[in-house]
Amino acid sequence: MINKKTNYYPFSNIAMLPGDILYSTIGRSTYYVGHTVIVGTDYLMKESIPGKPSGHTLTVEQFWFRHRPGDKITLMRSSIGATEAAAWATEHLHLVQDYHVLNTNIQTIEKNYCSKLIVQAYYYGANVKLANFLNWFISPQFLTRTNKLDKIAVFLKV
Repeated sequence: MINKKTNYYPFSNIAMLPGDILYSTIGRSTYYVGHTVIVGTDYLMKESIPGKPSGHTLTVEQFWFRHRPGDKITLMRSSIGATEAAAWATEHLHLVQDYHVLNTNIQTIEKNYCSKLIVQAYYYGANVKLANFLNWFISPQFLTRTNKLDKIAVFLKV
């Protein structure tokens, strides 16, 4: 599905792009571990969360309003492969069945967690390595520190 109109992040003039990565800071809204999602080609957020199935889709409004006042959400973009990564995440999300932070095998899609899903989307969808070591635990916070992604904005939930 190709979206003809421009979608914007809530309360901003920043356009959403497929492959955008949003990082939510550590706090009550993320159960004190931080969280990442990727924008799919359908402009819906793709994530791996606890529950069955673990692969989950939500609108940008649902994502925004799950956060509490004071939460910070960092928008990051890759200069290469973003659309391809978004397509991979959109096409493969249904395979994510179990939330498993201890499964660091990059080849395993069924057992997943939020930041691993994003690394897989870029690696398999666009041949872009967001991390040098793919079979290690990759924390959501790591994605805010890699030089492979550009920080575009930090939204403060009010």
